[in-house]
Amino acid sequence: MAKKSSNFKFKKILLLSLIVVALVCFFGYNRYRTSSILLEQGNQLLKQGQSEQAISVFNEAHNQFPFREDIMDNLKGANLVQQSYNEFSKITQVDAEIENAELQNIPSIVSLPEQNLKPNEQLVPILMYHHIRINPMPKNAIWASLNVNPGQLEEQFKYLSTHNFHPITMQQLYDSLNNKSLLPAKPIVLSFDDGYKNFYENAYPLLKKYNFSAIEFIITDVSTFPAYLSWNQIDEMDKSGLVEFGAHTKHHPNLPALSQKAIVDEIKGSKQDLEKHLKKPVNFFAYPYGNYNDFILKTVKDAGFEAAASVIYGSVQSPDKLYLMPRLMVDGRFSIEEFDKRLSK
Repeated sequence: MAKKSSNFKFKKILLLSLIVVALVCFFGYNRYRTSSILLEQGNQLLKQGQSEQAISVFNEAHNQFPFREDIMDNLKGANLVQQSYNEFSKITQVDAEIENAELQNIPSIVSLPEQNLKPNEQLVPILMYHHIRINPMPKNAIWASLNVNPGQLEEQFKYLSTHNFHPITMQQLYDSLNNKSLLPAKPIVLSFDDGYKNFYENAYPLLKKYNFSAIEFIITDVSTFPAYLSWNQIDEMDKSGLVEFGAHTKHHPNLPALSQKAIVDEIKGSKQDLEKHLKKPVNFFAYPYGNYNDFILKTVKDAGFEAAASVIYGSVQSPDKLYLMPRLMVDGRFSIEEFDKRLSK
């Protein structure tokens, strides 16, 4: 009798345990399913440029099922997008103070040294542009330096054309530095940072007019923002053969301030994004704000980039500094005479 009672208790406990497990699985499955639905909603909001709403939805998805790493990764990405959007909103205000713009310490013309090239060095200026438009804040000194108007750009392109400069791609420069090809006389690279829509509107028509090559460094996760290039515009320019595309991270963060995991995601992720859309290798990178450290340099190399552009002032390129290639920032306040003198130094 005692044995039957013991078996009955065991079966009762087993049945209750199975019921509890079934309930946990049922509610767990429902919470997982709800989190998946919210995750997809958040992704759609992010694609539509509604990062703030996406963050709220991702947080709710995380609350439903806290153990999902994919939700946490998307939440971090949405926060970076919102941070980028907030920074962009700030710098478009008339009274803004820009602390981390991609500026360069430009030496005065009189202090520029004469170039004495070593056997493995080449004199190839890489010009660095940002906005190509009429400056919306002419009284702001930083904005004045970052904005080159279309008339100025055409004047500079005309100068390059009449003075027998030959705009080349970054790939041509890289191949030459690695003894894979020869460059034309007076080579020069035209580089543009950030992927602003005004590049398509104001620079691209001039590239076609003068048949010039250029490279545009793209921030890959801001294509839904009105100020940036759309993927359709990127595809059109890529197919023209005139515009080479490089990566500039996914969200344009200050890389040294991030965790190592986030640094890897920003750098490798931007390469993957561009290669997925362009269906070709993307070999060149530019550091947001020009900021880097040893881990960032290593990550750029490990990601498979062949070279990277810095904001170090200079025109001398060599295979010894492929991941810190110097550039000449074109300040919107340069006269054509100063433009000429900087290219000749």
